[in-house]
Amino acid sequence: MTRSLAVELAKRNPQCRVNAILPGPAMLPDSLDESARRAAIAGTLVQRAGSPEAIAHAVQFLMENDFATGVCLPVDGGRTIAPQIAG
Repeated sequence: MTRSLAVELAKRNPQCRVNAILPGPAMLPDSLDESARRAAIAGTLVQRAGSPEAIAHAVQFLMENDFATGVCLPVDGGRTIAPQIAG
């Protein structure tokens, strides 16, 4: 959807950019039991939970870069490239 919107909206206004952040486990709920918390963290390549600040930095990057459009940026500690490590 991000890429399709970037293409369509650029036809109407080349200044319009469309990007998406794909967040990973940045804010694990307090109600999550310890084994589920460990599993979520083990599912990342960096072996830790993310933070809201990590997501905010990605948003800031895409806002400041006026040449990036149609980007789906995973901020997930490597989960999407190595899902087989979970569990």
